[in-house]
Amino acid sequence: MDKSLGLGDVLTLKKRSACDDEPVSGFKKPRGRGGAADKGGKGAPSGYLIGRHLECDLRLTQPTVSNRHCVIFREISGKTSKAIIEDLSSNGTFIGGSNVGRNNRRELRNGDEIKLVDGVRFMFRYPQQQATGSFSDNFELPANGTLGSGHFATVFVAIEKSTGTKYAVKVFKKRRKDDGRGQMGLQQEIAVLMSVHHPNVLCLKETFDEDDGIYLVLELASEGELFNLIIEKGKLSEDETRKVFIQLLNGLKYLHERNIVHRDIKPENILLTDKNLTCKLADFGLAKIIGEDSFTTSLCGTPSYVAPEILMPSRNRKYTKAVDIWSLGVVLYICLCGFPPFSDELAPPNLRDQIKEGRFDYPSPYWDSVGDAALDLIDRMLTVDADERITVEEALEHPWVLNKPFNPGMSTDSDASLAGHMQSLQVRRRGLDRERTLIADMMKGDGGVGTGTAKAAGKPETSNDQEVEEPATNGKEYKDDVI
Repeated sequence: MDKSLGLGDVLTLKKRSACDDEPVSGFKKPRGRGGAADKGGKGAPSGYLIGRHLECDLRLTQPTVSNRHCVIFREISGKTSKAIIEDLSSNGTFIGGSNVGRNNRRELRNGDEIKLVDGVRFMFRYPQQQATGSFSDNFELPANGTLGSGHFATVFVAIEKSTGTKYAVKVFKKRRKDDGRGQMGLQQEIAVLMSVHHPNVLCLKETFDEDDGIYLVLELASEGELFNLIIEKGKLSEDETRKVFIQLLNGLKYLHERNIVHRDIKPENILLTDKNLTCKLADFGLAKIIGEDSFTTSLCGTPSYVAPEILMPSRNRKYTKAVDIWSLGVVLYICLCGFPPFSDELAPPNLRDQIKEGRFDYPSPYWDSVGDAALDLIDRMLTVDADERITVEEALEHPWVLNKPFNPGMSTDSDASLAGHMQSLQVRRRGLDRERTLIADMMKGDGGVGTGTAKAAGKPETSNDQEVEEPATNGKEYKDDVI
């Protein structure tokens, strides 16, 4: 470390012992100041953060250093650990004078000089003894332990030999002919999960780079996907849904505060860890770290859940954290009634145009028992204009989330907006009597509950490329120019 900047002699990167929701041993929260460690029992990320934020392992004060400037984490290759650095900043992380680049990673070598800005620099060195075991030395895969498979990965149950703890291991097989898409999604998923730690975000314990593939050891969500619960029950009650959504909104707030956009929120990517509906956001293969006021233009996500701005032509397409709010609004709608707000079942217009126009309603009898507050929140989450869409902070203060009496005028800024909102509610309200097909009934018709799903940490992603100009069908994913 450069002592002239007031930095300590050595920052030791230690192995994370387990996935837990309490602060990790060795994580020192700043004294006398509130920070990530002070709120909600959040601990340290799996990787080691450098930046100005209070949760960083190495906290700097230079104003040109980003809040979360870069993250260094361990990856096991063969029987040897190697260190990876991922640049999270907008103004550069340099290795040997070469800029790594935002959202890019690089393997660190012994003696590499890491330079940030304003002369902040330090030297990276491996310990003299760095040998470790391979995946098979540390974990065993029980027979019949396959949880699911997809285009890029397969998920298994894995048992840690030293503790007997069960994890989910997501295995990305190495291929001779690889278009690079799976590798990019994998690297992005690792970088995001290594840089975060929150009770409602899935935990990545460790990674192994083996000859036959990349192994991600993830927290096991023993109760499976929220999608399966909806199929099993048909729909959730308001109280059950509220319990789930308080957690999801808190997890999303944590990500958005760190400029991370998930970009693929759906019931299949929300995992349950127990029968008390404790849930976690999962599958960060499409997640992206963006600048504070910047946006991303890649077209990705799952058609029924994508926001209108994602469906714009590529030259006009730009979207921010608001896309996650839209997707979560679709999930909220589904939880409360058992079917999606937008569907080819309602054509014409087609699914794409329904989303772009924000055309949905609350048909009777499915919504008759749901309170006005829930509908108000859904309306605000499924607002076509991204600038007018409710934010995650505002959603957490909404009367439905807080389970407080609902007054439509409380959450509006003017008489005009109140009148417009009430008119919208009247148009969309319960007067429509129309039969809809529940997702549970669709799945039963396809051969039963849980077909092709993984009761684990992250459903392996599939890839079905779609043209930007053409509408897509339910169940496929947009990934035409994924990061």
